[in-house]
Order: sequence, then C-alpha cells, then structure tokens
Amino acid sequence: MRVPYGRLILSLLLALLLAPTTATAQAQSDDDLPIFDAHIHYNRDAWGLYSVDDALALLDRAGVRKAFVSSTPDQGTLMLWQRAPERIIPSLRLYRSSADQATWTRDDSLLADIQERLQSDVPYRGIGEFHLFTGQSDNIVPRAISEVAANGKLILHAHADARALEELLATRPDIIVLWAHAGMAETPATVQRILDSHPNVWVELALRSDIAPGGRLDPLWRSLFERYPDRFMIGTDTWIPSQWTRLPSLMNDVRVWLRQLPPELAAAVAYTNAERLLTESSQT
Repeated sequence: MRVPYGRLILSLLLALLLAPTTATAQAQSDDDLPIFDAHIHYNRDAWGLYSVDDALALLDRAGVRKAFVSSTPDQGTLMLWQRAPERIIPSLRLYRSSADQATWTRDDSLLADIQERLQSDVPYRGIGEFHLFTGQSDNIVPRAISEVAANGKLILHAHADARALEELLATRPDIIVLWAHAGMAETPATVQRILDSHPNVWVELALRSDIAPGGRLDPLWRSLFERYPDRFMIGTDTWIPSQWTRLPSLMNDVRVWLRQLPPELAAAVAYTNAERLLTESSQT
C-alpha cells in the first residue's frame, strides 16, 4: 500500500522530534532535577498530532516526572491518566469546548456535570485551570466550585489577575488556590503582596519569560523565591500543540535558571513544592 507523501513526511518529522538526541542527553544529565509540571493541557487539537504515547514521551524528554493536567475536553486528561496513573494528576476542567471559556461563570448547566464527574472513580485533585475576570467570582459557578473545592479538598487552578484572584479568595477563606502564570503580567511586588496576605495561595510560573530574560535569573524573582521557598512551582502550559512540540526546549530554559538557585531551593521549585501542595491540600 502506498503511504501518502504528506503523511510520510509528518511521520518522519515526529520520529525525529521524539527520538533522543545528543543535545537533549547533554541538557538532561543524570544530575538534572526531576520536574513536576503544574500546568499541562492535552487538548483536543493536540490529539491528532501527538498520541497519548507521544505526549508521554515528550514529558520524558523534558524530564517531567509528574504533571498536574487539565484538558478541553476532560477526555484528554483521562486518556493520559489511564495510561500513566502514577504520573498524571487529574484536574477537572470546566470547559467542554473552547466556547465555555467565555461563558462558564454563569452557565449553571455545568453544575450537574461537575458533580457527576467528581463522583466518578477519577481521582481529581483540582478544578481548573479556569479563566476568571474581575467581577465574576460572585457568579453562580465560581461560588459553587469554591464550595465544592473547600469541602472536597480540591485545588482551584485559577488564571486571574491579582484583583480577580482576591475576589475569588474572598468567596471562602479556606479554599486553596494555585495561581496560574503568577497572574500572567503581575509584577514580583504584586505577587509578593498576594503571598504575604494569603497563605492559601500557591504559584506556578508558566509563560513567565520575565523570570530569567536571556537566561539570567532576575534578582526580584530570586528574592521572591527565597522569601517563599515553599510556594512556587514550575509550569509550561501546553495550551496549543506547538507548546507540546517545544516542551523539551522550554524545560531546558527553565533548568537554566533553576541551576542559578541554591540546590535545596531549586529542588523545591522544581518538584517538592508541588508534591507538598498535593499532600497539604488533602489534609486541610
């Protein structure tokens, strides 16, 4: 049977991408820290390009030992978890499709679906990542998931600026929030203010290019990591397929600035803080 030329080329490119290379082996030496990636998605638009095994192989190449995963739709997370349950930590995504991102806070049809999924045999440890804007925390679904998360010891993975985050935190004082992207554009000073005021907030650093511009760790971020050594963790955010393609390279960039931290602090940010968050959230 003749293989279509385009498909043959795509197969060859994927084989080259997923195969180990000398550069990768050098970048990920035996003494490299394992990574717990706190912000992974395996969304529908990635399935056709990367199978479940391909995605797990990319996590291998990036040195990601565990990952906190949510996906649109939720099926993507479940496919990874079913293949690697010891490695994939499922978080319940509220979005059935990308259209839900704009409407979820007022869509009460989600509530029954959320309850049904949480009563399944999937060991969800969080809800999110969800996008939340100022003035939305009083809407029906954010209030409901705050109640569900607090009562069920689930982590709320919130993509929000500082003001929207504080509104969410005001809904219940006992929720635990993982702040996506450290607020995306918030300054280290703002992140410090949030952490000073809210001991129930943890921070992941996906897409924060300002942490180490040009590979050099920014002194303000270094100071913040030293002030709160137990509250930060790594994230990459594979929200589009190209982020999966770049995952090993993105993680190599992260390792560059991790090596500029004291070893114990680097290990905490790379892996142990995420493990600690899972443990502490289950005990609150």
